[in-house]
Amino acid sequence: MVFLLNIKKVVIKLISLLIVLTWISNDIREVKASSIGLEKGELSLKQAINLGINRAKKWNDKASLINVNSVDEMMGGSRGETGKRYKWFLNFIVPGTDDYLLLGISKGKITVFEQLKQLGQEQTIAYSDIKFDSSDLVRIAKDKYGLNPGKDWATGYHFTLRKIENTPTISVLGTDKDKLFTRITFDAKNSKITGVIYKVPYGGGLLSLQPGSNSSKIVKKSMAIMGITAGKEYLVTWGDRKPTQFSTTNHPFLEVCSNNGKRWSELDFNKYVKYAWFNANDELYVSTASEIWSNVTHKSNGTKILTLKKEIQNIDYSFNNNIAVLSDGMVYSTINQGDSWEKRPVPESIHSVQISDKGELFVFTQSRKILGKDSDKWEEISLPSIAGVPWDMKILKDKIVISTESGLWIRDVSGDIWEKRQVDEPIARLIKKGHYLFGITERGAAIYKLDLGNETIDKIEKVYEAKDIIVWDIDVFQNNLLIATIPDYSWEEMDTNTSKK
Repeated sequence: MVFLLNIKKVVIKLISLLIVLTWISNDIREVKASSIGLEKGELSLKQAINLGINRAKKWNDKASLINVNSVDEMMGGSRGETGKRYKWFLNFIVPGTDDYLLLGISKGKITVFEQLKQLGQEQTIAYSDIKFDSSDLVRIAKDKYGLNPGKDWATGYHFTLRKIENTPTISVLGTDKDKLFTRITFDAKNSKITGVIYKVPYGGGLLSLQPGSNSSKIVKKSMAIMGITAGKEYLVTWGDRKPTQFSTTNHPFLEVCSNNGKRWSELDFNKYVKYAWFNANDELYVSTASEIWSNVTHKSNGTKILTLKKEIQNIDYSFNNNIAVLSDGMVYSTINQGDSWEKRPVPESIHSVQISDKGELFVFTQSRKILGKDSDKWEEISLPSIAGVPWDMKILKDKIVISTESGLWIRDVSGDIWEKRQVDEPIARLIKKGHYLFGITERGAAIYKLDLGNETIDKIEKVYEAKDIIVWDIDVFQNNLLIATIPDYSWEEMDTNTSKK
């Protein structure tokens, strides 16, 4: 009996020892995992605060934390999946003074140290009030709300710490099931969720306006209509069916109709479309990110007429379908429908390229200069001193048209005399379609049609008051004005009952 009791005591001791060893092993693994994260330079929110506070206290021993946020980067790593990021910004103040400190952390080291002055006082956050870390809260956000990592912009999961109405809060940012930008906010002291909001699109779609009518009709509601082009018999539009604030390539489409937008059919193109247009024979040309295809139809993707290594930045085409393409500091042009191309370097950073019916090339630079191709070199085209800085430039029917704050200025491509045309409002952007030139005012508030049909602009008329919409493209089809728009976005509270469905 004594022997059995001794055996039981030994077994109990062994089990107790095993439990202790298991705890120690788990602790070692956690320490190792934390050490590996630190070695790689990825830090959680609290790890970043610990590093920042030590440096801030050396700057001023009364330094107090006011906010923290992770910073987007392209360094790889977990990208917030584990609650850790490579880059952080932290802000400190000295209460009762205007002293302000900005610290930046990259890969576990302080890389930004800026002493500034601030106006007013912000609420400070005590480190003892931060009971939960980003690694804890990202797990809750994923489990409870199905939060996904962001893409295209603010990639992965991001984190912020700030005080809201005397409560220290930590927000986890990502995307919901529909790829909409989402923010879930927690009380840093107890992990209670204090708010769930996401960026919801409003507006967007294709507007049509009949002559003499003051009201417009809309189809393709909530879609991002990235472009529209009208031929003699067909109307083509393209864009994204389910856009998000930072992407219009989620569900791309290319559609055609022949009944003024009442019934659309999809072209089986299977590529994201950047530009599309018709030539004089009603043949459809389509540009992807790095290719141009001609004669695209329901039955065929057409013929590839240009392939580039780098992305196409801008395209222009004349009424007789001379084509100019800007890509990677080079201008490619054709005057024979793409049978052959010429390649020319440009001398500086370019905003857009233009080509005339005669094949003459012009570029509008990022520094707001207009250059014309003269033999083997680019020559700057002089502007009237009173014209001001150009906002945009187009070539139509062998005329150069520029918009400035002072109005519209026009001259012949081969001439040197500029003429001014007054507009009720400054035109910020010009859109060329066929014989028409459209002008969009600053902030897209109004659309003007500029008639170049008689070789001069004799008629400038306001055709639409664009209230609360973002105009992206314009054309005319069967005398109807068509306006392509994209959504805007606003924060709204999420219905938490359906968030993970």
